[in-house]
Amino acid sequence: METGGPYLSGFNRYVPPMVPSPSFTLPQETPLYRRRYRRVALLWSAAVGLLVPLYFLGIADASHLGWDFRAYHAAARAVLHGEPFVGIDPGVPGVSYVYPPISVVLFLPQGAVGNWRVGFALQSVLNAGAALALAALVVHTVESHRGRLPATDRLLVAGFCLGSAPALAVLGLGQVDALVALALGGAFVALERERGGLAGVAVGGAALVKVFPIALGLWLAWRRAWRALGAAVATGVAGLAMGALWFGLDAYRRYLGVLAERSRVAEFAGTVSADFFAMSLSRPLSQALPGVDPHLYAPLGALLVAPAAVLVAGRERRSDVTDRLATYLVAVASVLLVSPASNVLYVVYVYFPLLCLLYLDTSRRGRSLLLAGTAAIAFPVQPGHVGAALTAAGAPVALSASVAAAAREVLTVVSVPLVGLLAILAWCSLRTVRGRRTPTVDVRAEGAD
Repeated sequence: METGGPYLSGFNRYVPPMVPSPSFTLPQETPLYRRRYRRVALLWSAAVGLLVPLYFLGIADASHLGWDFRAYHAAARAVLHGEPFVGIDPGVPGVSYVYPPISVVLFLPQGAVGNWRVGFALQSVLNAGAALALAALVVHTVESHRGRLPATDRLLVAGFCLGSAPALAVLGLGQVDALVALALGGAFVALERERGGLAGVAVGGAALVKVFPIALGLWLAWRRAWRALGAAVATGVAGLAMGALWFGLDAYRRYLGVLAERSRVAEFAGTVSADFFAMSLSRPLSQALPGVDPHLYAPLGALLVAPAAVLVAGRERRSDVTDRLATYLVAVASVLLVSPASNVLYVVYVYFPLLCLLYLDTSRRGRSLLLAGTAAIAFPVQPGHVGAALTAAGAPVALSASVAAAAREVLTVVSVPLVGLLAILAWCSLRTVRGRRTPTVDVRAEGAD
């Protein structure tokens, strides 16, 4: 039986989400200093995001503006002209179309525009709308359980979803991660509202673009959301079948070939470059176990995150909404930590459960882990960024070289967003181990600061 919506522990009796009146306040209210720290973490993330356009438009040798979208646009143009499109080279270094063939349908409207810059503008509007919709979904979910948020917090949530460094990088590259993040957030909300079919379609649709959401089928199975799981499978199969009918089986053969060539597993052989955007546990494992076949890093990573995933998920059966959010957060984060294809921009996929928990969970111990993790995932700095920024700022050559070398030593082993995800995973485990004796929803008077 599907478990969408809050249930009493051990029973299948549905309890509607509590929507308190403005004057209602739970006995355990979030202390003022904790609200300030939460706002500081979100404000920091938005402030760091401003460095993205500053760096790429004013310091970097190349702006990378619309680089990924160039591949989408070229693929869509090829489809409209009846030409092969999988693996198409748009003329940008290191960029080609490597998504499942049916996903090109998303870009046909943009491809119908001959000039890629106009198409990129349309894609940017779509991405910005998806980011703001994700922020609205977070705000709605939080407010449905704890009352209306102050305008300051609403703006901070929107700023985080749209203006953090990963979100702005997605926007600048013309990627599709904002749309996928919105679909994954919508899947959780749909399941909470007992709309399993819609939740499954969202997960299945996301998997037809970024393959990794297939792994979230395990989360659906754990939730016993069989209708959602069936809908996800049906959506995926239907999408693949439509792609085969439309573009032919040869398109899928080319897709598998290009995917094998573009596999990032080989990047971890010996020692991974510090400037490689990899975020998974394969990065530190490649440093700790350089002699091991890099194909084994993903299974080893799965073994490392499995205890936390099992621990947190084991509590959900006697849960409230914060426990279900924590399980979902761990599920998405675990996939990102294990997949060798993960890069630092994929952290946008955890935005929905992470932001909801920042406002809904009142666990006291280990809260600093959650706040630090939130700030870290929004800081995808690389050694090249550090050196270029110091040079642009006029720092002495010796100082720039020393700092850049130190950054390279550290960031070769572990990226900052990876540290952030691990901190978030540790917080989820800690809140599960220590249990709760107080309510997890902090409700304050409307407009309170």
